[in-house]
Amino acid sequence: MLVGAVAAAGGYWWFGSADEAADKQPTRTATIGYRQLGDLVTAAGKLKPSKIVEVGAQVSGQLRRLHVKVGDRVSAGDLLAEMDATIARNLVKASRASLQSQEAALVSIRSSLRLAEAQAARQRRLMEANATTQVALEQAEDAVVRARSDLAGAESRTESLRANLTSEEAKLGYSNIYAPTDGTVLQLIAAEGQTLTATYVTPVILHLADLSTMTAEAKVPEANIGKLAPGMGVYFTTLGSGDRRWRGKLWQIMPRAAVESNVATYTALLDVDNADRALLADMTAQVFFEISEPRRILGVPLDMVSDFARNEAGRMTGEVRLLRPDGTVEPRRITIGETSHTYAEVVDGLVEGDRVVALATE
Repeated sequence: MLVGAVAAAGGYWWFGSADEAADKQPTRTATIGYRQLGDLVTAAGKLKPSKIVEVGAQVSGQLRRLHVKVGDRVSAGDLLAEMDATIARNLVKASRASLQSQEAALVSIRSSLRLAEAQAARQRRLMEANATTQVALEQAEDAVVRARSDLAGAESRTESLRANLTSEEAKLGYSNIYAPTDGTVLQLIAAEGQTLTATYVTPVILHLADLSTMTAEAKVPEANIGKLAPGMGVYFTTLGSGDRRWRGKLWQIMPRAAVESNVATYTALLDVDNADRALLADMTAQVFFEISEPRRILGVPLDMVSDFARNEAGRMTGEVRLLRPDGTVEPRRITIGETSHTYAEVVDGLVEGDRVVALATE
C-alpha cells in the first residue's frame, strides 16, 4: 500500500489506498465522541522535581549511620544521618574546661580590683588627714588602673572562650544531620562508614526532592519558540500514562539555547501538581503548547481514516470503517474539518456514539 503525507492547515493530511479486503477482521475500535482541538506546538521533555536540596555534612569525619533510604519521604527536622562525633565532643569538653578556668580567673581579678579600689579610697582619706604620702596614694591609684585593665582583658578572653565553646557545640550539633525541608530522598551520595572531609567544599550526603510539584522541561525547536508565550496553556502526557493529561501554564522560557548538531532548542518550563505522586523524576513527557484556544469538535482517530480526497465543494473527505450494531463493517465516507496529530474533526458522516474499526493489514 502506498502512503504519503502533505502539510495542511491545522495538521497533516495523510493519503493512502483503501483497498482492504472485505474479509479483514477489525483489530481496534474507537467510539466517536467530542474532543478539544486546537493549534498545538509539540515538544519532548523531561520531568524534574520543582525543588532539589543537596544535604551535606558541615563537619569532617566518618559517616556513622544513615537513617533513610532512597524513596523515603521525610519531614523538616527528621534525623537523616549521624557523623562520628568523638572529636567534636572532645573539643566541646576542652572548650568548656578552658572557659570554666577563665571564669574562675575572672572572679579572682574582680576581687583584686575591689581590693585595689578600697585601698585607693583609704589612701585618699589618709591624704586628706595628712596621714599618708603622695607616693602611697599614687601607687594605690595605679594599682586600681592596672586591676581594671586586667579585668577588661580577662572579660575579653572570657567572651572569646565562650564564643569558641558555642562554635564547638554547634559543630557537635552538626554531627546529626536533619532534613531542612519536607521531601523525598531522591539519591544517596555517601555510604555508611565513608570518611567525609568538609574543609573546602561541603560533601553531599543525599539529594532531597520536593515531588509534590513537578517541573516539565520541554525542549522546543528554534522554529517554534516564537509561537510560545508565558501564561499560555500547556498539557503533557507520559509514557504509560494512557489518556491521562497533566495541565499547567507555561511560566518561563530560558533565554539561552542548547545547540547540538547545529540544531538550537530552547527550554520551556511549566509546573504541575503531583499530589498523588504519579509523576517521577526524569520521566519522559510529550508536551503540547496550546497556540490557539481549544474548541470542542466531534473527533475520529486520524489513523482510522484512509483514502483522503476532496469532494466537489473542495472539502476534505476520508473513508472509515463503521461498525454496525449487527457486527458487520460498512465503509463510510465522511467530511473532515480540522485535524491534529491524533484526531480529525468529523463535519458530516458520523454522529456521537458511532463506532469505527481499524482492520488487520494481513
